[in-house]
This record gives sequence, structure tokens and C-alpha cells, in this order.
Amino acid sequence: MKLRKAWIFAGIMLSLAASRPALHAKGYTDVAVLGTPTHDIRYTTDRVVYVEGLVDGRWVGRYWSAGGRINVPYELLADDAFQLQIEGQWLSSGWRWVGAHEEPRTERGARHFVVELSSTLRTLNLKVHSLLDGTPVLTRWLEITNTSRKATTLSAVYPWSSRLWRTQDYRSSLPNPTDPVFNLGYFTEVSHGWEGWLQWFPLKNQPARLLYDVGQGANDPFFIVRNDAAGEYFIGHLAWSANWEMDFSSDQEAPGGQGMPGLREEANLRFKIGPWASTALRVIAAGETIQTFAVHLGHVEGDLDSAVQAMQDHIRLSVVPSRAPERSYRIQYAVPGDQGYIAQQFLDQAGMNEQNIKKQIDIAAALGAELFIVDAGWWDVYGEWTPSPTRFPHGLEPIADYIHKKGMLFGLYAEVEGGRGDWTSCSWCKQHPVWFVPNFQNRLNLTKPEVAAHVEAQLSRMIEEYKLDLYRHDFNAPLTGELGQTQREGFAENDYWRDYEAWYGILERIHKKYPNLILQQAAAGGMRNDLGMGSRWHEPYLTDGLNMPHVLRVYTGQTLALPPENFVIAFGIPVPPRNRGHLETHLRVTYSLATPWLAPVAPSLEEMNPAIQQAYLHYAHIYRSFIRPLLPACKMFHHAPVTATRGVDSGPWFAMEFAAPDRSKGWATIVRLTNGDPDTYLFRPRGLDPARTYRVTFDSTGTTATVEGLRLVQEGLRIRLVSVLSSELLLFEAQ
Repeated sequence: MKLRKAWIFAGIMLSLAASRPALHAKGYTDVAVLGTPTHDIRYTTDRVVYVEGLVDGRWVGRYWSAGGRINVPYELLADDAFQLQIEGQWLSSGWRWVGAHEEPRTERGARHFVVELSSTLRTLNLKVHSLLDGTPVLTRWLEITNTSRKATTLSAVYPWSSRLWRTQDYRSSLPNPTDPVFNLGYFTEVSHGWEGWLQWFPLKNQPARLLYDVGQGANDPFFIVRNDAAGEYFIGHLAWSANWEMDFSSDQEAPGGQGMPGLREEANLRFKIGPWASTALRVIAAGETIQTFAVHLGHVEGDLDSAVQAMQDHIRLSVVPSRAPERSYRIQYAVPGDQGYIAQQFLDQAGMNEQNIKKQIDIAAALGAELFIVDAGWWDVYGEWTPSPTRFPHGLEPIADYIHKKGMLFGLYAEVEGGRGDWTSCSWCKQHPVWFVPNFQNRLNLTKPEVAAHVEAQLSRMIEEYKLDLYRHDFNAPLTGELGQTQREGFAENDYWRDYEAWYGILERIHKKYPNLILQQAAAGGMRNDLGMGSRWHEPYLTDGLNMPHVLRVYTGQTLALPPENFVIAFGIPVPPRNRGHLETHLRVTYSLATPWLAPVAPSLEEMNPAIQQAYLHYAHIYRSFIRPLLPACKMFHHAPVTATRGVDSGPWFAMEFAAPDRSKGWATIVRLTNGDPDTYLFRPRGLDPARTYRVTFDSTGTTATVEGLRLVQEGLRIRLVSVLSSELLLFEAQ
């Protein structure tokens, strides 16, 4: 089966970690060098055991265990642990052992182990890097050095490939012996027009090639595979933000196990993942060393929730960049110039201007917002990133000062990479027309060092000149295809690798230079939500969809891959046609599912209904006092619509649960997505302690009840919602 797609996401692994100081690596880790002749390396993190070694000149995976069990002798496989192609030649064999060593631990305490190999087929050296942070997720990337005297090309690379499972005697574990053992969950082609559209597909005796080749988009390189005979999952990301490929190969009816031919039926699943281009991914100059983009791969016993929680814990600990707690998960109020109450036109004097922005600042303060964002439309000329002299005659300084006077942080939106708009009036663009990607008249070519330096200087200028607490970045160029190619040392090289090396480098330096700056990315309103970007931005914007129920399905899928607290989430501009759903439902989902991002509520404070203000303040209080303290480390449980067997569009209900790790508190958000029967949802909490008693608050009625945990877990709560897009918010507190 060949599944061609659209989109992207990710990048190289950063050792910048989560924002909570307590989130240091603390699970069990071990690296054992098992010696010659195969030089096997046994990696253990949490309960995951994974072994690699050198067999007949090939660096191979030997076995996986999700339960901490060290293998018995006959469980020694020999599947390539990476795949590498240089100038069209696959280097599966011909590797020679050089050595292995452990690097210093990362900033957050992860162990860093390196295996060094050299090729007898090409003049190059290879280092295999592995990080173990105590979660069930390992991180892997390759470091390639061209030791020859001339340039060469990296034609293709899969930083991690593996036989994920070798499952024997599987028939007795399946309801039907002919059922598929393995099922794949991945973000499907965006015919729906939404990110995070995860579906499940059976893998049985056929290859599945997932190829994404049209540039930036909504499907990031993320997957979950389920083994129904073993009760296990693998969950993985490729940290890469351009085109990519994932391949899975299943043979379910193999004739027998190794060393025991014909005695047992056997099911195997192999995979590989890596960046993709039709030309060379990267030209490597003589003596040059490059690093591939990382693969984050977890192996978990248990259910879907366990797999998702393992990946979320890993991302919190080892991927997201650090920031101060007092600047984390703030209630945000944003005013875009293209939607809402001041959406005239970007250049319309009656729309986004200093007077109207100050009116919105007053509203934001009255609603309890903690951060105010001047969103799209404050400029006149794309590329200049200076305020409109007619609409903001005093610049942005009065706006920033007014926001800070109101006790809020100041955020500003821009599109410094380009991607949309008319740049022909931009002064520096006229001077440097070759700074743009060929065939993309408003997409800057960051493969040129002078262009990357200019973008970084512009971004630094805005941060300093406008006193920014948050920078909100947009990139509206979803279909960039293969971007372009450049001739380098006689080879045609795809531009994406160098482009993202440059962009990632800019972001890393900005983070280091302005450590208190919040970095928020909203590429095309929710694309690029991959680990390449996730390791360099504090907050990804969930989606531009906004309309319910679609945005809830987007959220359901996206939070299988990323932790909920890092998203900023908005559920609609409160003017037609984007106001479907009850006000209370908008507020419940905005304040209970992620970092709240509020859209304009009224033209001015004087025109705002006091009852509306009280509703916002009610949920702001719940968020600050109950939800936010738990959100950064919560355990998340996907009840509906996505489950271990159903995709995001497969049910009439949305039900999401969040629980403190010690199960002392939790909450659940339930929304009816469609009309029709039934009108009652049976919610059985998974994150509570059966041995405790809980006070349950029903937000829709403001009532409470004391219920035994055992009864909640076994019998559940029947939540009746009679109309479409009505909702309930449940709060649980142990007594």
C-alpha cells in the first residue's frame, strides 16, 4: 500500500528541557557494553530494553523488550538499526567497530551514549547517538563525517530502522486467528483540511509506505503501532520539518521462529523513518560532519493511554525548551486584524489602530488575561515589520507600555520567514530579489547565509525595540513542494536540509540571547507541530480551524503526539460564522484543555455584557486555581472520539480526562459533537484512585457530590447533554 501525503514537521534534538525544574531524568537508565565479537550495547530506560550490535559488518538491532526482561539466547535478531545511502550506494554492510563512549549527561540528566563506526565501502565515519532520559522513549540520531578529499552526497538516510516485534504463537491471543496482529495509527492525508486527523489501519502481510512530499502541511511524521497479540505499543516521532517517509513491513504468517523452524507461527513488523527528497538530501563537503534529525521512539506495555503518556512525559522532560514558570501557560488575549471586531482590512484606518487596540487591552484586563498579543495586521509593508505610521503614529511603544501598565505581558505577531503577502513594496526586497526561493516570490531562502543573518537581525530588532515578552511566528506557505535545489560541488542538493539547519540555528540563538522571551509558533495556524519545531518553540498553536466540532477532533489527534499544556488553543471568534457552540462550551474547552488563547469579545469594555465578563472570570479562576497547577505534569486519558481502535472522526462525543500523577485531583471535559441518539455519555474515569473518596463538581449546575473512587471507576457517571455542542466540566478532588 502506498500512501502519499502532504506535509511535515520536526528537527534535530535539543537538550533544552521542560520548564518545571522537577522534571529531571529520574527513571532507571543503564547502558551495558556486552563485549566482543559483536560489541553488543544494551540500552535500558524505564522498563524498555533494547540491544544493538555488529554482526557480519552490519550494525543491527538484536531485540526489544517493553517489560524490563533481558533476552534469552535465541532471541537475537539481525535487522539493520539504521539505513544510509551515499551517492546512491546503500551502506548496509561494511561497517567496522571503532569504539564507544558515554558523553556527559544532558542539562536535564539524560544519559548520552555514542557508538563509533567506520565504513570499508566509503571514506566516512559514523557515530550513532542515543539518549536515555528514564522514560520509555529513546532518542537516536546519526553523525556522519566525510573523511575523503572530495565532496559526497547523502542520498537517503533512515536514522532508525528496526524489527519492532517478533511475535510467536499470536493466533491464540486474537479474537479471530486471521485478524491482523499489527495496526498503524498515523495522521492521514488532510482531505478534511485539519491537522491531527489520526486513523487506524491494519498491517498484514503488506508493506505500507507513507510518503509526504509536498512541503509544509498538517501531517507530521508521527506514528503509533499496536500489537494486539502482545498488548504493546511503539510510539514515535521524526524530528524533522520537511518532506519525509515512513515504511512499515509486516509478515504475519512466517513459517517459524529462528532455531525452531516450522513449530510456531510468527508475526514480524519492521519499520524505518527518515527525511525524503527526490535529489540529494545533503551535500557533505570534504572533512565536513553533519548530524541527521532525531528519531524519538518509545516502547510500552499496556494501553493507548500508557503509550501517549510515555511520549508526553519524554517531550516534557527532554524536548520542549526551558522557560520561567511565571511566564508559562498564561491566559492570552490576541487581537488579529483580519478577524473579529476590528477586522476591517489591514490597512483600513478604522480597523487595527492604536485606539482600537487599547480598547481591547482594557477588555483583556477585565477578563483576567495575563498576556496580550497584537496579532496580524499592525504593519503596512510585508517584510519591513514596522508599525503602520498612520494607524500607529506613535509606534508600538505606547501599546507595550499600556499592556505592561495593566499587568500583562506583551506579545507580537510577525512572519519573518515570509510565506504570504505582497513584498514588492519592501525596500530591502527590491535591493535583494535573489533572496527569495525561486518560484516562491515571498518565501525567503534561508540556505543563503546572508538571508538567514538578515532574518535573525530583524527578529532581534523587534524583540528589543518593541519590548516583547512573546514573539508569535506565522508561516503561511503550506504547499512548498520540494522547495528548490542548489548545485553544490557538482551535485544537485535539495534545499530543505540547509534551510532548516539555518532556521533552527536562528531560533536556538534567539532562545539563548533572550531566555525570558516566550516563543510561540502558529505556522498556517497549527501546522509544523512537530518535534523539530517543538524543541525550539515553547508553544505551538493548535489550529486555525476554530470551528467546533472540528477543532475538538484536531485537538484529540494532536494530543496523541504532544502534551496538552504546550498548545495554545482558541475555539472561535465570537462573530458569525465562527460562533457555533454554546458560550459555556467555548469557555470550558478553552480553559480546560490547554493554554487559553482568547479572541476579541466586544468592540469596547463599555459594550461588553457584564454577564459575559463574569462567565470568562469564572473559568479563568478555575484555570488558575485548579487546572494550571496540574496541567504541566498531568496524565492525559483519551476517552472519545479517538480510542485504540477508532479514529478521530468516529464518534458523536468528545471526552478527555486529566489527572494529577498522584491521582489526588483531576478533571474531565465532555462535549456532545453531533445530534442523534444517545443523549447520555457514560464517563468512567481512568486516572482516579479506587481507594479514595472524591468530591465531584459539576460545572454546568454548580453542584457537588461526594463519591467513592471505586464507584466512579467501576460504574462511572452518566452525563446527559441534550443539545449538540453542549458540554460538561467535571472537577475531582480527593477528600
